Amino acid sequence: MTTVESSFEKVRPKMVAARIEFMGRLAKFSKAELAQLSTHEGYTPLRLAYHLYIADGLALDQMQRVQNEENPLLEDLAVEVPHLLETAEPPTSLDAVLGGLVARREEIFEYLKSLPEEAWARPFHTSEQEGCKFYQLVDALPQFDQEHAQQLVAIKAQKTE
Repeated sequence: MTTVESSFEKVRPKMVAARIEFMGRLAKFSKAELAQLSTHEGYTPLRLAYHLYIADGLALDQMQRVQNEENPLLEDLAVEVPHLLETAEPPTSLDAVLGGLVARREEIFEYLKSLPEEAWARPFHTSEQEGCKFYQLVDALPQFDQEHAQQLVAIKAQKTE
């Protein structure tokens, strides 16, 4: 008898691996470097971690909209998250940000685990693209983590130049 792997079981390892990669890169910074070193855009490692925290919250809101509305129009996370970050209170400490990252990701996992398989095909659209599916929204999260892990690598490399 063949067991069919659910969509959640397929995506969870990718999400976990990408977050571990980000956290591993973040752990390479000293406490002082977390708030001092920055990207060309001015993002410190701590601010990048907070950026992911904000993105996870927005992504969960968007996932719920896709499940509760018919073909909703969603804002691009890459556009919406920086806007929310500008208006949010700055992170108070690394511990607070890490606690928030863990809690938000756990909320996402609990939500995704509760969905029936057919929910993963629900449609949404963006201002730039029609015919998007829920699983594409979920697949964007590990990619987002990986992009920011690479930003941490670049920040660290700038320090050693």
